[in-house]
Amino acid sequence: MAWFLLDFALLAVALRAAILAFQSLVLGGIAFVAVAGLPAGARAQPAIERCRRGIRWSALALTIAQLLYIAVDSAILLGTLPLSFHDVIAADYFMAGMASALASMTLFFVLNRTGTVFASRASFVLTLLPFTAVLLTSSVWTSHAVARMDDRLITALLTGAHQAAVATWVGAMPFLLASFGIVRDEGCVRFMARRFSLMAITSVTVLILTALGLSYFFIGSWPALYGTAYGLMVLTKSALLACLLALGACNWWLARSLDRRASQHPTPVGPLVAESTPWPLLLLRRIGEAELGIGFSIILAAASLTSQPPAVDLVQDRRTMHEIVERFRPVVPRFSTPSLDQLSPATPLEEAVHSYDTSAAAMAHNQDPDIAWSEYSHHWAGLIMLAIGMLAWLSRSSWFPWARHWPLGFIALAVFSFLRGDTENWPLGPISFWKSFYDPEVLMHRVYDVLFLFYAAFEWGVQTGRLKSRKAAYVFPIMLALGGAGLLLHSHALGNVKDELLIEMAHNSMGVLAVLAGWARWLEVRLPQPEQGPASRIAAQVWPACLVLIGCLLLNYREA
Repeated sequence: MAWFLLDFALLAVALRAAILAFQSLVLGGIAFVAVAGLPAGARAQPAIERCRRGIRWSALALTIAQLLYIAVDSAILLGTLPLSFHDVIAADYFMAGMASALASMTLFFVLNRTGTVFASRASFVLTLLPFTAVLLTSSVWTSHAVARMDDRLITALLTGAHQAAVATWVGAMPFLLASFGIVRDEGCVRFMARRFSLMAITSVTVLILTALGLSYFFIGSWPALYGTAYGLMVLTKSALLACLLALGACNWWLARSLDRRASQHPTPVGPLVAESTPWPLLLLRRIGEAELGIGFSIILAAASLTSQPPAVDLVQDRRTMHEIVERFRPVVPRFSTPSLDQLSPATPLEEAVHSYDTSAAAMAHNQDPDIAWSEYSHHWAGLIMLAIGMLAWLSRSSWFPWARHWPLGFIALAVFSFLRGDTENWPLGPISFWKSFYDPEVLMHRVYDVLFLFYAAFEWGVQTGRLKSRKAAYVFPIMLALGGAGLLLHSHALGNVKDELLIEMAHNSMGVLAVLAGWARWLEVRLPQPEQGPASRIAAQVWPACLVLIGCLLLNYREA
C-alpha cells in the first residue's frame, strides 16, 4: 500500500476529517447527555444508555484515527527529511495527537459502565470535563492559530470556541436522533428536543461569531476570500452552512409545533410507534437526518481547510475577480478531440510511482492537446449529467412515463469515463488495465465509475418498481452524498497554483450540489407520501435541479 502514500495530501486530509468527525461526536454526545439527557430524568434512561455506547465507541474510533494520523505523518517525515525519531516525537503534532489518543482511550474505559459517572449531571460533567478539555486543547494545538506568530492567543481561543460550537450542534445531533428512536414518552421527547434546540441556537451564534473573527485574522480582505484556496474553502463551508441553518430553522419551528400540540392536547398520546408518531415529530426526525449529513460534510470541508495556508499569508498568486469571471464565462462545449499522436507521451508507470514529481516544471507538460482532451471528457460528462437531471425531473410527470429510466444514464457516464476519460491507461493508453491501478488518481476515477454503476442498478430498480425494498432506495442518495463529500475532501490547490484554484472552484461547486442532491433525495425517500406535507414535494424538485446544475458546470468546464 506504499503507493497510496504518494497521494499523501488526500490521505492526510481524510484522516484529519475522521479526527474532527469523531471528536465532534465525543464532545457533542457528552454535551447532549449533560444538557438534554440527564435533566430529563428516569424517562430518558434508555436514551442515556444508548448515548453512552455511542460516545464510548466514538472515543475508540477517535483513538484509532489519531494513532493512524501520527503514524502516517511520522513515516512521511522520517522518509523525506533528515530527522531522527527523537525529533519526530518532540514535534507538536506528535505530542498533541498522543494526548488526544490517550484522553479518548481513557474515556473509552471510563464509560465502560454507567456507575457513578451518570449518577447526576454534576458528577457526569466533573468526571468527563478533563477529557473534553484535553481533546479540545490538543485539536487547537495543531491548528493554524497556534502556528501563527501574531495574535496567537485570540485566534486559539476563537478556534477552540468554534470547534466546541460545531461539536455541540452537529456532533450532538446523532444522539438526539438516536434518543428519538428509543424513547417512548412524548413528553420526554419534547423536553429533549426543546433543550437541544436551545443548545443548538447558542452553538450557532457562537459558531457564526467565531467564524467572522477567524475570517478577520486568517483572510483579512475580500480579494483574499475569493482569490485563494483558503478563501474558497471558507465560501464552500458558508454555502453548506446556509443550507444547514435553513434546515435547523425548520426543526426549530417543528419543535415549537410539538409544544403547541401538547398544550392543545394535554392528554397522553401513548407510546411513540410508527402509527402514532405526531407528524411534526416525524418530520423533525427526517429533516434532522439530512441536517446531520450536511453537517458532517461541513466537517469534511473544514478538514480540507486545515491543509491550506491562511489566505492572509498569500499575497501572491491570487486570482482576481476579472480572471474568475472570464474563466467561468459560458463557452461552446468541446465535443471533439485531438488525435492521440498529438498528446504528450504517457509517463512510464515506474517513474511516476517512484518520483511523483509535483514541481512547476513537472506539471507544465499539459499542452493544448492534453487540455483539449480533458475538456472534451468533462463536457461529454456534463451533457450526460444534464440529460440525467432533466429526465429525473420529467419522470415526476405522468406524461413522460419513459423518463423513469433516467438512472441508466449513469451507465453511459461510467462507460464513457472508462473508455474515453484517460489517454495514458488502457484502453487508449499504453499502461495495462491492472497496472493502471497503481496510480492513485486513476484508482479514484475507477472507483467513481463503479459508483456510477451502483447508482444505475439500484435507482433504476427503485424507479421501475423492480426493487420493492425501502432500503434499496437509500443507496442512491447515500452514494451521491458521499461522492459529493469526497469532492470537498480532495483539494487540487494545495500549493495555491492559480490554474488549479479555478479548477477547484468548479469541483467544490459540484461537490456542494451533489451533497444537497443526495440529502434532498434522502428526504424524499424517508418522508411519507407527498400529500401529507410540502417537504417531500420540495425535496423532489431540489435534487433533479442540483443534477442539472452539475451538468451545466461540467459543460462549461475549462482548464485554460
